[in-house]
Amino acid sequence: MEVNRPPRTRASFWAVAALAALSPTVACTGIISPAGTIISETGTGGSGSGSGGDDPGGDSTGGTGGDGDPSGGGTGSTTGPGTRGTGAVTGMRSTPGDLPLPRLSHDEYIQTVRDLVTQVMPKDASAILSSVISLTDDLPADQLVTISTEKHGGFARDDQSEQQEYTGVPFDVGHALAAAMTQTPARIAALMGSCAGTGASVTTACLQSFVRTFGEVALRHPLSDADVTFYAATATSNPVTAADLVAVLTVMLSSPRFLYRVESGADLVTGTTNQYKLDAWELASRLSYHLWGTMPDAGLRAAAKSGALLTNDGYASEIKRLLADPRSDTTVHAFFEQWLWPLLELPAMDSRVNDTVFRAFAGANLPTASLRDHMVGDVLDAASWVMRHDGSLGDLLTNQQSFARDADLASIYGVAAWDGQGTPPMLPAPRSGLLTRAAFLATGTINTRPIMKGVFIREGLLCDALPAPPANAASAAIVVKENQTTRQVIQALTEAPGTVCASCHKSIINPLGFATENFDSLGRGRTAQAFFDSTGKMTTTTPVDTTSIPNVVVGDLAMSAGAGDMTQLIVASGKVQKCFARKFFRFAFRRIEDDKNGADAAAIASMADLAQSGRLADVFTAVVSRPEFTQRLIQVTP
Repeated sequence: MEVNRPPRTRASFWAVAALAALSPTVACTGIISPAGTIISETGTGGSGSGSGGDDPGGDSTGGTGGDGDPSGGGTGSTTGPGTRGTGAVTGMRSTPGDLPLPRLSHDEYIQTVRDLVTQVMPKDASAILSSVISLTDDLPADQLVTISTEKHGGFARDDQSEQQEYTGVPFDVGHALAAAMTQTPARIAALMGSCAGTGASVTTACLQSFVRTFGEVALRHPLSDADVTFYAATATSNPVTAADLVAVLTVMLSSPRFLYRVESGADLVTGTTNQYKLDAWELASRLSYHLWGTMPDAGLRAAAKSGALLTNDGYASEIKRLLADPRSDTTVHAFFEQWLWPLLELPAMDSRVNDTVFRAFAGANLPTASLRDHMVGDVLDAASWVMRHDGSLGDLLTNQQSFARDADLASIYGVAAWDGQGTPPMLPAPRSGLLTRAAFLATGTINTRPIMKGVFIREGLLCDALPAPPANAASAAIVVKENQTTRQVIQALTEAPGTVCASCHKSIINPLGFATENFDSLGRGRTAQAFFDSTGKMTTTTPVDTTSIPNVVVGDLAMSAGAGDMTQLIVASGKVQKCFARKFFRFAFRRIEDDKNGADAAAIASMADLAQSGRLADVFTAVVSRPEFTQRLIQVTP
């Protein structure tokens, strides 16, 4: 439905933003400590640019197309359609510490709005949200941090580096939400409680009581008397009018306390000069947003208010409760979607459905617009399933169950669609684990991309650094020849003796990608590659070859017959567990590790050990139990 947007001039927005910034306890450019001094949290760090992606080429007559070099220069994102993580941000912190004033991410903000309305006005929440939530469609996408030495090394950054772009939409949403919540006297009464009577007349005292109770929920921290006075002073009438209530709520919902996770800290950690323990409310928010991607619920707020959250038993109990809740899938999905970057780069599967050759190639599996999302969902559901069933990282890599909930992907897998309940069906041979799921195989063309498959495994799963490619690598021509498989074309192009490409491609990139060439570019199993003429007629087939020396541990000459053998080598190497730990550290703490910092190294090593010997759930639990999670580095400037 069409939503009426409030008129918002530049001056009117900044007037309200300024009111929010003047709050005695928060400021957009820093944090006010309990003692009233400005706490500076300006981020530092390097910059980087994203690399371009390879293009598998067109669906050429009779041909295999190609798989160009993965690093073809250029800044920006290679993100595929339908993802929120587009673009690149420079300046991710490369020094120990915390992100400056982390803001709510795109999804966290939307879910917080939903949960706030549901918690404070449960009977009216559906109607209120239906009239407002579409305004969030204009909320800017979160940015993925780019690290110059890695194709996809970082994770979404949610701090004030994006503040200018981020603030406009939340102001519109806050204003519209305020108007909807106070639209009728009945809604005012439901929102403000018994002191508002029927909602027809609200006293200043009632307003102040409401600001205190509502603020504790919405701003995720008890308000001081100065805070209450500040927000309530936005109202200019007594009795308070509906327009006054809209103004008060708009300021509160535009406050940095609502849009950001403001952390001023409590007690100084013994033996440090700038490390502070989070107070109970800050810890509740950090825990809730990390595990649920939304604001604390009533149970977590109660644990914060009573102080139970600051006890070992109370904190452990809340961790267990939050992880057991289905809402923890939010964090599981967010991490794996960002770590397993082919999920972000997966292109639309239906972009060539009108092409004669592609239609012939696809046959009964002609993709629809939704197939891409179904492929991504299959991987994320696998991650959730393994975690909830006490599985390890190795179990995820070798899991052979289908989590395809829709007929299109289930047909590609040759199984019945899973209903989301009970035990998922087993995938038939030749599928042998994560790397044989369609999301890691499909390209949206008739051609596979063994180079990009190899780059992902080498960099994304094993955390091996790849040298920069030659300057002209992306311009290398793909020569299409009938009867030559994609593997043969790539070998001829990149593995010729004496060429600069061969040193990397022949031993450390191509063998990893060739292991899954027994699957076509829709993710269907095959033993031979089919060729078509311009009319869509199949002209011939050529057997595919998946044997290789994957070189998982460089120098290991163990032979692999295909994806199953290669996956076992990856799990046994221990490298994927160390890589997982490094990437999860970045995700959990929203910064790059400092290899010279002993605490960072110890944290990553500990997580790697758990990933090697324990359950995925153990890693998630261990992270939120670490001092780095329950404390904050704060530089105090006199």
